[in-house]
Amino acid sequence: MKLLETDLHLHLDGSLSIETVRLLAEQIGYDFEGQGGRESLIAGENCESLVDYLKCFDLPGQLLQTEEALELASFHLTERLATQGLILSEIRFAPQLHMRKGLTMERAVEAVIRGINKGTARSPMKAGLLLCAMVNGPDRENEETFEIARAYLGKGVVGVDLAGPEGLIPMEHFEPLFKEAGRNSVPFTIHAGECGDYENIIKAVHCGAKRIGHGCAAIKSEACMDLLKKEKITLEMCVISNLQTRAVPSIGEHPLKAFYDRGIRVTYNTDNMTVSDTTLEKEAELIKKHMGFTEADLRQMNRYALEGAFLNEGEKEKIFAFFDNNNYNE
Repeated sequence: MKLLETDLHLHLDGSLSIETVRLLAEQIGYDFEGQGGRESLIAGENCESLVDYLKCFDLPGQLLQTEEALELASFHLTERLATQGLILSEIRFAPQLHMRKGLTMERAVEAVIRGINKGTARSPMKAGLLLCAMVNGPDRENEETFEIARAYLGKGVVGVDLAGPEGLIPMEHFEPLFKEAGRNSVPFTIHAGECGDYENIIKAVHCGAKRIGHGCAAIKSEACMDLLKKEKITLEMCVISNLQTRAVPSIGEHPLKAFYDRGIRVTYNTDNMTVSDTTLEKEAELIKKHMGFTEADLRQMNRYALEGAFLNEGEKEKIFAFFDNNNYNE
């Protein structure tokens, strides 16, 4: 039986299938093939930085500006994830990026929730939605993102995130948002230590984050690694994406295995299935081949992911039971 896997770090706009993009492009009269086609969506080997990587989101951002497009995209994505054998996925998007045609943030969130519910209706896979505030977003829109998350918590939304160009605005600027989220019992993860310094990771943990997106830079600090282990922080690592954004210079220098061996709760994820041209299975094969992970290690990392997931405890217990009863043994 195939290993049951989880994906805690998956961006909606970076994971649209080519078929979904073609369909949405046709609806708005956009010449997808004439404007670069598939290659315009994939970072590829020539990607030199996070800035280069983020250019691949231009077209998805243009396409996902209506309720219908967001619902269709999230439906197609969750349906595809279910067919890949995932047992849990947490899909994230920034509602403030979908208002160019007059859509409100709340309606954007409702549309994605409808698509996720439709995509998981006939599958044992559970899926939750994370709402992203943006480092380079207006303060009021970031505040509204957190307010909507609180209102829809348990109704499709499972938590919040901070994404975007790390370091553009100091982490301290966002601390009041996360402190308020903590007071309102809204779970949160924070992109930190991807292409920024390990100090961002320490600051994120001190803000109350129980999970960190990427966290590669922790390898540069013994104190940071000790903090992650002590506080049982779950790292959402994305190996292929990290190579493309130059968060790490090579597969041999990726810290995933070093963190795992140290007892840090690491997980492997896709980040953006289309932009990074990846799947969880591809990520798993890569880390087995180049880092020496075993099937037992992969099961442990998926267990870390389930334990760190933001679903409510009742749902998590059901997933754990399914995970333990259906995962194959070596």
